[in-house]
This record gives sequence, C-alpha cells and structure tokens, in this order.
Amino acid sequence: MSQEFISTILERRCLVPTGADRRCYHLVMDLKGSDIHYRVGDSVGVYAKNNEEEVEELLKLVPGAKERVIDKKGNEAYWCDFLREKANLRTVNRKLLETIAERGNNLFLKELLVDREGLKGYLANYHVADILEEFKDVSFEPGELALLMMPLMPRFYSVASSQEVVGDTVHLLVADVHYQLKGKERRGVASHQLCHVLPLHEPVISLFHQQAHAFALPEDLQAPLIMVGPGTGVAPYRGFMQERMRLGASQKNWLFFGDWYEKEHFYYHEEWKKLAEDGWIKLSTAFSRDQHHKIYVQHRMKEQAKELYQWLQDGAYFYVCGDASQMARDVEDVLLEIFETEGKMGVEEARQYLKHLRTSKRYQRDVY
Repeated sequence: MSQEFISTILERRCLVPTGADRRCYHLVMDLKGSDIHYRVGDSVGVYAKNNEEEVEELLKLVPGAKERVIDKKGNEAYWCDFLREKANLRTVNRKLLETIAERGNNLFLKELLVDREGLKGYLANYHVADILEEFKDVSFEPGELALLMMPLMPRFYSVASSQEVVGDTVHLLVADVHYQLKGKERRGVASHQLCHVLPLHEPVISLFHQQAHAFALPEDLQAPLIMVGPGTGVAPYRGFMQERMRLGASQKNWLFFGDWYEKEHFYYHEEWKKLAEDGWIKLSTAFSRDQHHKIYVQHRMKEQAKELYQWLQDGAYFYVCGDASQMARDVEDVLLEIFETEGKMGVEEARQYLKHLRTSKRYQRDVY
C-alpha cells in the first residue's frame, strides 16, 4: 500500500442517460506529485467523509458536537468531527446492540443476539441512527458511543486504466449508490462524494494505491483472455485492453458484460464496440431487463460453451470481477458445467481442472 495522497478530480462524466434510475460515473483522478505507480488489475482506496445529513442525524440523537471523544485507537477529536471523518455510521456494532439490550433489559434483543442469521438479517435494515432512534429509552454520551462504533473504512475501486497509457492519472468507474432505508433516502459514502459533492480541479480527496496480488495480465502476450465483468466489474478490463493494445498483445480477447438495460447501463459501450469493430475483442453481452426473461452473463457463457472451452484449451486466462454474493458463484458453476459437457469430465475431474487453472493463475477473481 502506498502513502496517502490528496488528489484532484480532473474529470467527472456520467455514463448513463438522463433519467436512468441507476447512475454510474467515469472519473479521472490526478496523481501528479504522488509516489503511486499502479498496474492494471490494481485498486485505489478512497478515504471519504460521511454525508453531512447523516452526521446531523446522529448529533440530534446524541448531542454535544464540541465534546472531545477518544476512539479505540486513542485518537482524540471533537464529537462532530469524529462522526464526520472517523465513524462508520452504517454498520451497527454488536457491542452497541448488546449494550442497548442490557441497559434496556430488552428481551427481544437478547434473544436476537444469540440467533446469528436472524441478527444478520435484522441489522441489514438498520444504520446506527436507526437503532438509536428505535431504542430511545437507552441514552449514550458521545464518548461512550464513540467506543461502540465501527471505524469508517476506505472504499476500494478497481482502476479502469493503464498508467502507461494515461500517465499521471488514474481512471475509476464509480456507481452512484443510493437506496431507501426506514423511509429515508440513503446515499453511498464515497460514491456520493465522488460523483456529486467534491469540486473539480481542487485537491480534495485522500486516496492510496492497493496492489493486486492475484489479478493481473499474463506475462505471455499471446495468451487469450476471457473477461467476465457485469456492471462496474468491467472496470479493470478497460485497463487490461489499454495495456494489451500498447504492448501489441494477442487480439484474442473476449468480454462478457451484463447489466439491466443496454441503453442505460452499457458502461464504456462506445469503446467496447470500437474494439470489437477493430478486431481487438469478442463481445458477448447480457442485459437482464431488456426482455421478459432474465439473461445473465452465465447464460451467454453456456450458449457459447464449445468455443469458450476451446479458448481455455488454447491457453486462455479466465477473469471474473464483480459481485461475490451471487454472480461469481453462478459463473463458476457454469464453468464447471462447461468442463463436464464440453470436456467430457466427471464432477470431480471438472473441479480438479478448475483447481489447476487457479493454481496456474489462469483463473483469477477480483470479487467483492
């Protein structure tokens, strides 16, 4: 991990048409004067401040903006600054819930705390302010609550560029996160800052470089690539292709991309279509809501199973980037199925082949 660097946003461009429910932005961040030297496949960590309305929400529930508090690491700050810059206002710490349960002698919470799955499902619908509002009979002093809150962690974004091509900048693909919770509009911490709040051309955002240890281009320039990246998972492949073209690598590159609607969510579509026209990439897309039945990237893989398997037999590297909870597992299941049908393998043999691809670094994942 490199030193933190205060960067400037040089460019911010919305990649979806006006009116789209889900918005996504292309950002160009300035690295001039930093010690950051990234490779394609790496990530950038961003330290963002909490949204001001959420800070004010906590201050109304636990007043004392200018009281001094000390966090778990012994750092001292004003309560308002702690909430703005250091506290995770989203994730409810189990210790906070235990304290509320004990002080309020709350039987419901005590029973919930011993039900791991039930607790997980319950907390998914609460932020810290929601919990404090729900159990107003239990009060906290700022210093006490500070020790019961999780720390605000950096947000990570896959780099969407090759530094050898774009120079002292790094390109990011940022989904503008927003959702309803307890009847309130909630916005992503870093995404809202990056996409809407922070001004352009001013040193305003702290970031650092995070090197990838198992998500990189092969040394063999002639090795084919198969890249699976729905949604913002497509970001690193933009960097991959910039680097492949710069190096004059093989033009056998295959991208599987998917999202909701082609007209709204085909990020960097002009670039991908131009690469396809120029023979640099084979493009397979799946837009799940453009028709009555859902189509995902794994369905496109099954449709072209024979060719996909042949690419792997020819030495292709297989990459997956994006959602770990469902997509990555579905893609792996289909991959195993392809090994069984096209490679005439048994279940265990297919698993061993996948293991071989993984250990030889020909099956790489960056999932979150």
